[in-house]
Amino acid sequence: EGSGGVWESLGGEDAAGEGVVVGVVDTGIAPEHPSFAGAPLGSAPGDEPYLEGDDVVFAKADGDQFRATRVTGQDWGLDDYSTKLIGAKYFSTGAANAGFDFSHDYLSPRDGDGHGSHTASTAAGNTGVDAAIGGIAFGAVSGVAPAAKVASYKACYVGPDPLVTSDDICALSDLLDAIDTAVNDGVDVINYSIGGGSATSVLQPDD
Repeated sequence: EGSGGVWESLGGEDAAGEGVVVGVVDTGIAPEHPSFAGAPLGSAPGDEPYLEGDDVVFAKADGDQFRATRVTGQDWGLDDYSTKLIGAKYFSTGAANAGFDFSHDYLSPRDGDGHGSHTASTAAGNTGVDAAIGGIAFGAVSGVAPAAKVASYKACYVGPDPLVTSDDICALSDLLDAIDTAVNDGVDVINYSIGGGSATSVLQPDD
C-alpha cells in the first residue's frame, strides 16, 4: 500500500487481482458479508462473470476460463453467488464416513465457523469495507487482492464447542476433493490455511 507499493504497480487498489480467481479451501464462506459483495449474475457473456445454465463462467486474465456449477444446500441458495463470489462448493463424504455429527455446522458452502470467511476476506476481500469488533470500529479494511474473484471450497466442519478444535474435522479425503475440484474449476491460486504449526512432512497427499 502507498507510494511505490504493489497495488500502485498493478494499476491501483481497485485493480489489484483483476482477472484472477482465488480458491479458498477452508470452513466455507458467509456470502452476505460486504467483503464478498458483488452484483447479481447475468446471462450475457462479457468481462464480468456470467451464468451459462447453472454454471458460473469467468474469462480470466491469463486467457483461461473459470467454470463452476452452482450448488444448493443448508441455508444456501443459487442467489448466494455473485460477480464477486463466483464459486462455492462443499465436500463432506470423508467426514460423514468418519461418523462426524454435522448438527453444529451447515451441510452447504455456508461458513459455520468464521475461519473460511476470515481467510477469504484477507486474501481477496473487497476494498473499503468497514470493520468492527464488539461494537468498536477499526476503520476500512481490504483483502490483499481486492479485485480478485473468490471461489470457496468447504472441507472443514465445526463441532459443538467453538472454543476448541478437537471436535472439528477436516477429513483428508474431503480436502483432496476440494483441491482437485478447485484446480479443475480453473482457480489461479489456492489459499490453504489448514492445520497449525510447522509442516512435519512433504509426503502427505495434500502436500
